[in-house]
This record gives sequence, C-alpha cells and structure tokens, in this order.
Amino acid sequence: MVIDLFSKALETPQSLPEPLVKVNKLMVENIEKMMLFQMNSLKAYLDIGINQMRAAAEINDVKSLQSFYKRQTDIAQTVQQKMLHDAKAMSDLATRFKTEMDGLTKTTLEDVLHKAA
Repeated sequence: MVIDLFSKALETPQSLPEPLVKVNKLMVENIEKMMLFQMNSLKAYLDIGINQMRAAAEINDVKSLQSFYKRQTDIAQTVQQKMLHDAKAMSDLATRFKTEMDGLTKTTLEDVLHKAA
C-alpha cells in the first residue's frame, strides 16, 4: 500500500517550487560552512591541548616546571583570543545566513504578490 503510494507519486513528475529549492541549497551551504569552521576550530583547540600535554610530559625538574608554568599565561591568552575570534566568526556566519535568507524571503514574497496582482 505505502509502496504503491510512493510509486504513483514518482510516476507523475512534478518540480518543487523554486523558492523551496533555493532555501534547501542555502541551508546546505550554510551547514557546510559552519561544520567546516567548527571542525577546523576543534582541530586547533586539540592541537593546543596536545602541545600542552607534550610540554607537560617534558617536565623533569623544578626549572622546567617553572618554565612550563610561566608559559601558561600566554597559552591562556592565546586560547581566549581564539575563542573570541571563533565566536565572532560564527556570529558573522549566522548574520550572513540571515541576510541571505531575508533576501530570498523578500524576493519570493514580491514574486508571489506580483503574480497575485
């Protein structure tokens, strides 16, 4: 029964409304950009963490411990700056997506209103 329903739906070719296709493409592009950004950010944070673990593993006396300890402020500042930069970049991505979606909505609405008139 359900298979027959899908078969019949596929027999009569219909195209999806153009605005729907554009929204789908815009969503996929945005998700792809966000995922790529997040994967790159995650790698950078993991690299920082692994480098910290390697540096900690090299501690073998009080002098190397003091040196490691002194570098922690620089590392914390680096991570803080990266987090601020990443937050701004994600915000910019979201703003760009909203602007594109607003433009698409406005164009579609104008088109529909023009056809209705």
